Amino acid sequence: MKKVLAFAFLIAVLVLSKEAYSIGIMAEGYARETPPGPSMSAAFVSLRNTGDSSQVLTGVELPGAEDASADLHTTVSENGINRMRPLDQVTIAAGASVEMAPGGLHLMIKGLRLQAGEQLSLRLLFADGSSVDILVPIVRIRDEGEHHHHHG
Repeated sequence: MKKVLAFAFLIAVLVLSKEAYSIGIMAEGYARETPPGPSMSAAFVSLRNTGDSSQVLTGVELPGAEDASADLHTTVSENGINRMRPLDQVTIAAGASVEMAPGGLHLMIKGLRLQAGEQLSLRLLFADGSSVDILVPIVRIRDEGEHHHHHG
């Protein structure tokens, strides 16, 4: 059974990697487990545009989670108080990267309980009509530093 699951995971990675490569966007990330209380959490994705033209991220979907939603958000400081604000889009210039991180740009996940140790399927939607599907690990909030990568 483990071999079947490993093979299925390998095929999924290869298919998703090919799709991401075709539009010049490479993506990886993680999501936080849902804390007690309302079903809200966040996902953080690093996006790298390897293409020759800008790509504009306009939204995100949660395949298989019809009752849940995800939105682009950022955190801004107003009078010393941090507040989350929705964003309509995020532009990734050709050859550039965008890093989502706690306290800044992120994907707000609503209506879905995320459990550490599982994976979350994200569909990143772009202005040109293309999309990239990725799977991100769900981590405990105290362990998230292990999953935040800086690329140079």
